[in-house]
Amino acid sequence: MTLQTRDSTRLIATLARYLPRGDLYRLVEPVDLVQADDPDTTIATIEKFPVKVGGL
Repeated sequence: MTLQTRDSTRLIATLARYLPRGDLYRLVEPVDLVQADDPDTTIATIEKFPVKVGGL
C-alpha cells in the first residue's frame, strides 16, 4: 500500500538563528494520509512528527 498526503504538510519552528542548527520543527496540524485512487478516505493520520533540521 502506498499512501500520500491529502493536503500539503506544513512545519513550524522558532529558530534561534539562521541557518538552522538542530532546531526542532513540528506539524502545524495533523496530516491525513490517503490512497491515490481513493483521496476521500483517510487511511491514517500523522498526529506528531518532530523534525530536527541541521546540525547533528
